Amino acid sequence: MYEMNAREYSQNVMKGYFKKVYPVIAQQILDYTGVTEGKCIDLGGGPGMLGISMAEITDLLVVIYDLLPECVEVAKENIAERNLSQRVTARQGKAEDIQFPDSSIDLVISRGSIFFWEDQKKGIAEVHRVLKPGGWAYIGGGFGTPELLAEVMEARKDDPEWEKGRACRMKKNPPEHYQKILEELEIPGGIQYGPAGTWIIFQKQE
Repeated sequence: MYEMNAREYSQNVMKGYFKKVYPVIAQQILDYTGVTEGKCIDLGGGPGMLGISMAEITDLLVVIYDLLPECVEVAKENIAERNLSQRVTARQGKAEDIQFPDSSIDLVISRGSIFFWEDQKKGIAEVHRVLKPGGWAYIGGGFGTPELLAEVMEARKDDPEWEKGRACRMKKNPPEHYQKILEELEIPGGIQYGPAGTWIIFQKQE
């Protein structure tokens, strides 16, 4: 099982190096999908900053959904810190077995989690299952803009293992890998690929 120090990651990475990234990605998701209300899952959301950023610019009811109980606990603290407990919650679960009913979710988002899923194809199939007809998925990994990526890389220049790990994940998960999964699952959708990230984007057909 993937492990991490949730509290350290939240403080040093999510609220540190990546602080500017989450609001930018949240706005990009909103601009692309137009989803402003209903139910949203931040899948593999860790300490929850992408889901929190979505809640801050929409009326969505957001669930931070993560495999690690430590991440869920820290996510709850971050939610309370932003005074969002009325609309944002956190619970434990895995991408390959999302504990929500069929056709019950308006938006599924995820940043950086898919690279660590045990079975990416099963996880994407689960995302499609829980989406309502017309609902959107915006899943992948990225930094919002090339400029923000450059800022993060500069901040982490003394940690060559971080860049090595990022490059390795990108090599193992090229855009055509995800396009093939969508085709095998017969899910109409596309891959948005650029220097700042790779995103799997699809809308469940009505």
